Amino acid sequence: MQHPPPLFAQATHIAIVMHDFSNGGTERIAIRLANRWARTGRRVSILCGTAEGPARALVDPGVAVIAVWPEIRRSPLSRFALGRAFAECVGLLQPDLLFVPGNFHILVIATLAHMLGTDRPAIICKLSNPLRRPGRAAPFQWLFEAIIRRMTGAVDGFVAMSAALADEARQVLRRPEVRLIHEPNIDESYRPPRGTGQRDGRTILCAGRLVPQKNFELAIQAFARIDPAFDARLLILGDGETRLRLEILVDRLGLNERVTFGGHVPDIRPALARASLFLLSSRYEGYPAVLVEALAAGVPVIATACSPAMAEIMLDPSFGQVVPADPARLTAAMEKLLLDPWRQVDATRLIERHRVDTVGDRYLAFFDAAVQARQERGWPA
Repeated sequence: MQHPPPLFAQATHIAIVMHDFSNGGTERIAIRLANRWARTGRRVSILCGTAEGPARALVDPGVAVIAVWPEIRRSPLSRFALGRAFAECVGLLQPDLLFVPGNFHILVIATLAHMLGTDRPAIICKLSNPLRRPGRAAPFQWLFEAIIRRMTGAVDGFVAMSAALADEARQVLRRPEVRLIHEPNIDESYRPPRGTGQRDGRTILCAGRLVPQKNFELAIQAFARIDPAFDARLLILGDGETRLRLEILVDRLGLNERVTFGGHVPDIRPALARASLFLLSSRYEGYPAVLVEALAAGVPVIATACSPAMAEIMLDPSFGQVVPADPARLTAAMEKLLLDPWRQVDATRLIERHRVDTVGDRYLAFFDAAVQARQERGWPA
């Protein structure tokens, strides 16, 4: 005898697709959400090509990590292979919902969905970067949009990290079901700083993967122009493919005594506690979450206009300044902040919308609605 479905279906088992545990923002945010969902009693599994990487240590014991065998490391065709391997995993695990944590994994989920057909669970995809990139020629953008619509045809719903990115996604994807959910940058245990007092007035902090997108060359060039009277220091946290080129640039500009490469760190809060300001020099970003972390620590920021979401982050004049990606303009903005070491940053309103408990619960409500909708359409829940 077949029993009727429950009156309200839930995403009881959530599976997250991740290529690996590299230290990118996409991976760290996905892990933070996974930990939160597991703490609320949901069953959470991370499906990955390899369980290796620095971010693996951030996963709570309550989250299952399931790596395919043989392992699949990143390569030009690895996302196709990962999608095929994950299809088999999903068939065995039978999760209620698949969560795609960023644009990089869209090809994985497209391959998986093609293999599973209507037997797939509900799929929710977070858009971690803009779908319209500055500098991309119009014919290539048109082609990209056509491809991305085809690849996401099986996705039940999308999450965008800002109102501007949500509007853009609705236009590109021609889909109304794009939900605005902010990034979970602030832990439940966060407490506002008790007044930062006078910062050291010298340390400028940059953090991120050392890749072309982050444009640390621009940060170094702008730092090199700062008046020596400020006695400023630049600390760059992160690792990646451009490190050697950046070190050569620092040497060529004679900055070896003033620029430090700190490598990867699991937590930038100790560095933020010492920083006078935070510098973001990226060419493009989806939602630069590191700015929220800096502002929550009471550190003002100077940033390039790298994201449609910048206006939604920089809510208050005390937060700092957004300037064009020009070394001279960045230098002038940094010198202005270095002259104001007593500046107080009140990010209370920004912090509340980025707390992991609030954000995690909004995701769960969206997931449950997606699972329920699939059940009502008669598809597997």
